[in-house]
Amino acid sequence: MKCHKCCLLSFFLIISVSLYSYNLKAQESILQDISYLYVEKLIATAKENYPRLKSLDSEIEIAKKDLNIAKTSWLDPFSFQYVSRSNDANANAVNLTTADILTGYQFGISVNPGSLLSKPGNVKKAKEQINIARYNKEEYNLTLEAEVKKRYFVYLQYKNSLTSLNNIYLDAQNNFNVVKLAYQKAETTLEQYNAASTTFSQAYQTKLQGEANYVSAKASLEELTVKKLEEIK
Repeated sequence: MKCHKCCLLSFFLIISVSLYSYNLKAQESILQDISYLYVEKLIATAKENYPRLKSLDSEIEIAKKDLNIAKTSWLDPFSFQYVSRSNDANANAVNLTTADILTGYQFGISVNPGSLLSKPGNVKKAKEQINIARYNKEEYNLTLEAEVKKRYFVYLQYKNSLTSLNNIYLDAQNNFNVVKLAYQKAETTLEQYNAASTTFSQAYQTKLQGEANYVSAKASLEELTVKKLEEIK
């Protein structure tokens, strides 16, 4: 009986050490598992597919079109007019109603000074709108790059934890089966049985939480790439 108790205590100690080793390993191994080449591929894919960047590209194109409109509207302040007068035999007579004394075609030009003076400012404003649109895109590119890296590191952390969590779960399951059989044979106490059951339950819940964290981290990263990670090689 003493030997069996010692074995159980040793196993619980192993489980505790395994949990500690899992946390320590997760902290140490993630750095050597990071693929910066893959990170760059993720960033490139996100920049190519993420809708927000496409929207910013459209804003730049709209600003460019506004600039072209501003440049080609220099003639707007000018108004051109012409009048046609008859050249018939009676054309030399003065029209007492309209007081017209000229015949043939008459042309006129009018200028709106306010509109003319505002044109340089409108062109300059349109150019600045292009700069603002470009700066907004550059800023968002930096934000997107940082967010992709952040989510990739979290994804990698949870991915690496799955193997350790599964091993801990299997060890706890095997131990519980051993203790359960021993308890049924009256070879161990209820306290030891409950301890093994609790350890097994905790290992199972930790495994489920680890799997959920991994799936969530993967989905969060794929939200930015707009593609499955399996499709990004």
